[in-house]
Amino acid sequence: MLLNDLLASSIFLHAEVIAGRDGLHTRDVSSINIMDAPDIVTFLKEGDLLLTNGYILKDRQENLADFIIGMHSKGCAGLAIKTKRFAMSIPPEVLEEADRLRFPIIELSMIETTLGELFQQSISLILENKTHELHYALTIHKHFSDMIMQGNGLERIVDKLADLLAAPVLLFNRKHQVAASSHHFDSVPMEQLPGIASKALAELSGPLSSMSLCLPTTLITPYRHVELFPIQTYRQDGCLLAFIPAYPPSSLSSLALEQAAHVIGLEMTKKQAVKERSRRYKNEFFSDLIEGYIATEQEALHRGSKYGLQAEAASLLIVARTDPPASEGQRMFETVMEERLSADRDAMYEILKAEFWGLDVTFVMFTKNEGFGVLIKQPLIGWNEALFVKQLERAAERMYESDQISFSFGIGNPFTNVLDIGMSYKEAQKALQAGYQLKKQRFVQSYQTMDVSRLLRMLPQEELRLFYEEVFKALFNKEENDQNELLRTLRAFYDHHCQIIDTAKALFVHRNTVIYRLEKCEKLTGRSLKDPLESLRFRMAFAIEPMLKTLPLHK
Repeated sequence: MLLNDLLASSIFLHAEVIAGRDGLHTRDVSSINIMDAPDIVTFLKEGDLLLTNGYILKDRQENLADFIIGMHSKGCAGLAIKTKRFAMSIPPEVLEEADRLRFPIIELSMIETTLGELFQQSISLILENKTHELHYALTIHKHFSDMIMQGNGLERIVDKLADLLAAPVLLFNRKHQVAASSHHFDSVPMEQLPGIASKALAELSGPLSSMSLCLPTTLITPYRHVELFPIQTYRQDGCLLAFIPAYPPSSLSSLALEQAAHVIGLEMTKKQAVKERSRRYKNEFFSDLIEGYIATEQEALHRGSKYGLQAEAASLLIVARTDPPASEGQRMFETVMEERLSADRDAMYEILKAEFWGLDVTFVMFTKNEGFGVLIKQPLIGWNEALFVKQLERAAERMYESDQISFSFGIGNPFTNVLDIGMSYKEAQKALQAGYQLKKQRFVQSYQTMDVSRLLRMLPQEELRLFYEEVFKALFNKEENDQNELLRTLRAFYDHHCQIIDTAKALFVHRNTVIYRLEKCEKLTGRSLKDPLESLRFRMAFAIEPMLKTLPLHK
């Protein structure tokens, strides 16, 4: 209990606070001690109120300031002393130091009760207070639990807690977003408060613990002092914030916050367990379907109807995986990320799911092995796969920037028979593998776009290197700047289907510059760039180029 509340009891009626009065409202008394040794400070602990008749201190008054400082450093509640018992006095400089430290010193000389009786009655008051707090905590916990059992949502619990505390309350999720708020935030002046609180949470490092925060002085509302309680499930799932007008909060207010956090944590754990069980059934169904354990289309449609599977519906299967490390430094970073994500795999699931919601497509998501499968229902009209691929590429970059997770995507061929999902899954896996073989990161690879590359990879790399060098050897003889300029122009020329104007736009140069460079290429190579066979030859060389980055070229 607070020292101020203990001194308000009848047993301390004639006690006088002679120093450190400012600490009465901030220091909790958890136990009482009676000094019986010169080195008693060694044995004191946080929250102790020390009772003494001053016998040990009467001949050591020059050390009294150090004694007070030692008790303060231990976190003791205060010193209660009968100075007149042995005619000792406390020097003014000691009282000044106690005032500076806000360490209460209480004069007991006017109390006729013995220290032993003061000890017993004080302990009884503390135990009585603890019993009252325990009963209050049990009552609050039961009340919130009953609300959960009756189907009340988190919003109702937060509102009820706000009524108990007479203070605004916010529930934040683990991403510092508001999950529920009390009715106080319906008013316009309070609208800015959640954003300020979210910013303050984002600046805290490490796992959250119960703490008090003070928001910036620029805040218009009077609710600057905030009490924070983390929501614990199998992980830390956010926190409760109460904007207490009077600081420090009472012990009962802290208990109400703590019990509400516990009940909310239990409710979130229950919901997560239900979600995980449902997700496990879904994963098992798609795994069986992919592995061919479901024999008939009728069975597949019957079991998959809850996931939106329909007969003759055109679908597309995507496999998403985290990228392997690209370098040693990246490897160390990815190892840390892998440990974090393996312990929190559903977080990665939710991040991916949120990105696909933003793509405005009908999809169902599942996990298989180390990857994630996303089954997309293609619309009957208006499907643009090229646009969809670009959207996926942007989504991969967003996830890397916001969550430091590097994802790549493999896309299988479309199918209409649900039993063909296994074939499409294998195609998506092969597409992913093709991208990784080219040392790509955060890419989107469609199965149908890799056919030429797959054929080329069947040839020995040395043969590929010789072909590449043979095609471009005339250009390799030029200086490096000229060589790069000509190769870049030639690549853009073929990428834009031999259109001069489109090539010029892509390179941000005049069309005459493009014509000049192409004529120079023809002169050096002795080949017509628009000849179909020569065009194929150059395109094949450009397709080979990414595969040769690990081999030295003899230019």
